[in-house]
Amino acid sequence: MNNRDIHIGIVGAGRIGSAIYELIVSDNLSYKVSIADRKSPASYSSWFNNYVQLKVTKPSYAGERTQFKEFVDDKSLIINALPYTENINLFQSCFDANVPYFDLSEDNGLDNYIKRGMPSIPFTMPHCGLAPGMSTVIANHLISDFKIVKDVNIRVGALSQNATNKLRYHTSWSGDGLVNEYLGDCQVVQKGKFGIVPALSGYEKITIDGHEYEEFHTSGGIGTFAKTLSDIHPSVKVDGLNVNYKTLRRIGHHDYVDFLVNDLGLPQHELTEIFKNHIPTTKKDVVILYVNVRGSSDDTHYYDTQYNERTYLKVFKPEIINGRYMTAIEYTTAIGMLAMVELYLKEKLPQKGYVKQESVKLTDALYTNFGNYYRE
Repeated sequence: MNNRDIHIGIVGAGRIGSAIYELIVSDNLSYKVSIADRKSPASYSSWFNNYVQLKVTKPSYAGERTQFKEFVDDKSLIINALPYTENINLFQSCFDANVPYFDLSEDNGLDNYIKRGMPSIPFTMPHCGLAPGMSTVIANHLISDFKIVKDVNIRVGALSQNATNKLRYHTSWSGDGLVNEYLGDCQVVQKGKFGIVPALSGYEKITIDGHEYEEFHTSGGIGTFAKTLSDIHPSVKVDGLNVNYKTLRRIGHHDYVDFLVNDLGLPQHELTEIFKNHIPTTKKDVVILYVNVRGSSDDTHYYDTQYNERTYLKVFKPEIINGRYMTAIEYTTAIGMLAMVELYLKEKLPQKGYVKQESVKLTDALYTNFGNYYRE
């Protein structure tokens, strides 16, 4: 298909959706791109002329419902950059129109919805972006060097470069998504068996590149990877395998969040209100991506094995990309998504069905248009 025949629809005109739009149009790929959201467009936005305001039905007993069908119908593919609460609704519209679907979500609600008995589905790739997303692709790549894998540790922190409050945190991305990951169940593999642990558990301190951080379980950042590894991995033994994803924060953050969530038991809507409207936002952020895999290339004596480590570490800060200022969380997330879109359009991914992040080759992702930003 010629690039001029490809019409990409982005649903969600927030910081990440806008960053995805900016990267596509700035790279002169000749795609037609439209962006949609529920809010009225700002006349100064770069995407103003390609914007569609979505219709919302009147509230019913099930709550209000965004109408996606009209926007989805004529698109070559849809990128969902909305809050996770709209995933199933938008996916269903893509399913009905047989339009490929991508999303950025950490939430597993759509996975569970599909598992409950959806028939064969069009191309569907949730969990794109940074974490889950490229962090999973990188972890799976490191695993491939070993015949026996003992530990897979994925650590990601989206932080402000400076913090002036007791929380030691300024927000740089979705408040809805942040609170959801502080509340949801977390998927892990412990001694080779799939399991669930609560968010905010597993507190530890870690030193990365000479700096100390705290780390703890949060939901969604591992995507489907824990389940994949606990079921079977094509090239490694998983007996005794431990796999987990933890969020990195500056020392002291965890105590305050744990107080709000577990001691006070604040409901989700109140927590979201706090993080969306009462915590300062920042465009001077930093993203830390650290993946550590411990294992052995010798599988002859499992219990007597000398283990080695492989690591990936990169620290991202704001960049000027194609003349546009982007925060670290904006471009790491947007590039993680666009890498998957590009691989799909180049037919380097399956063209139908549910596609996992761990099925993607890191070398393929790194050689996409913006993939070099993820090279160490």
